[in-house]
Amino acid sequence: MLKAISLGVSESSPWDLEMAQRGYKVIEYDGSIEHCPYNHPNIIFHKHFVGVNKDCISLSSIIKDNDLKQVENILQVDIENAEWEVLEQMDIGLLAEYFTQVIFEFHGCNPEENEGVKRRLAVLKRINEYYEPLHLHLNNHGKIFYSQGLFFSTTLEVSYIKKGMIPFFQQKRMEGILEGLDYPNHPSNPEIPIYFKE
Repeated sequence: MLKAISLGVSESSPWDLEMAQRGYKVIEYDGSIEHCPYNHPNIIFHKHFVGVNKDCISLSSIIKDNDLKQVENILQVDIENAEWEVLEQMDIGLLAEYFTQVIFEFHGCNPEENEGVKRRLAVLKRINEYYEPLHLHLNNHGKIFYSQGLFFSTTLEVSYIKKGMIPFFQQKRMEGILEGLDYPNHPSNPEIPIYFKE
């Protein structure tokens, strides 16, 4: 059975439920809630925070503990800004051995923080050695910037696929809001469309 590792769960995690319904074994990790919000036989919940501190479980340990085979598993990470430390200490090549798709919610992408920008760009460059971004969505719940006629969020949702998984993969820029794919994180706030400046 293919596995979907979900790091960061909340009282509503529809991605986890959908993956379970598609036949994946979904393995959840989150220390902030008591149990999984869904009762599904394909979902296993672990009450642990994921990170690099002694009270947290590491991503390397999660890979080892769950006996992942080198097949098309999926990793979803939404751990509220701890992703940067985790990825800094993680061998991205090891991720690529076990996960053909990785989905991150990147927090703290504030262009006003020079040191933070350098740190995050270094992590993103390491990810790009093994993965190609497929989709970007701007989270509309949090700090929003407006510059040069464009809106920008400090929280980015990025879906990646392992390089070479799609034959003849060519990047095509699709702008705006993609119907059926993009949904606002905070329903009462307007969605932030993606536009590119040359």
